[in-house]
Amino acid sequence: MRVLALLIIGFVANLQAADSLQDQLRELAAEHDFTIEGLGRLGDAPAGHAERTPQATLRHLLQGYNYVVIQSRPNVIDKVRIISTRGANPKEAAANGSFVQTRKNGAHHQVDAALVGPNSVTRTLPLMIDTGATTLVLPDSMMSELGFTPSDLQDATSQTASGTISVKIGKLRSVKIGAASAENVEVSFIPDHQLRGHQLLGMSFLQRFKMTIDDANNELALLPK
Repeated sequence: MRVLALLIIGFVANLQAADSLQDQLRELAAEHDFTIEGLGRLGDAPAGHAERTPQATLRHLLQGYNYVVIQSRPNVIDKVRIISTRGANPKEAAANGSFVQTRKNGAHHQVDAALVGPNSVTRTLPLMIDTGATTLVLPDSMMSELGFTPSDLQDATSQTASGTISVKIGKLRSVKIGAASAENVEVSFIPDHQLRGHQLLGMSFLQRFKMTIDDANNELALLPK
């Protein structure tokens, strides 16, 4: 126990000896064998107080920044990506990425999205994140609400767990989640009873970004490619 305590004290002392936050984080990354991106966004910020674990130290040092921690297994950090300062202006946020709090629906994450259809009316809907869905998926009953007419849609089929079903394919003018937005996003309309109340955020939107989900903190990061 005494040896462990001395190691912890030495680790904290070394980090606190750094002159800048950038140097402090470089030392932390080297000590715990992970990579860190976006250090230049810290500017000349001074070094801060180190905590007893690297996870706690990151939370403390980067509390004023938007960042993503990528872990391959619990308590092992693989990569840290610093995106922007918290409270960044909209242009900076849009350029550096969007961070959105999610809500859990069983094992799935759900976010609110602003959808604009052919009628240019914005509808804000909860969508379940589904990387297995090729497109954004909505119920048939929303076609008219979003302004789709028969000429805006194409007939298609989709393979589901229940078998092959008929769908209508169209394009939304835009989809926006937090500061991240995309235009001309393909959407599939499926009979309401097939979706059972779910609306899906699929890859026709998500593939426009580098996507990371922080399962522990219920946060979706959408970063520019």
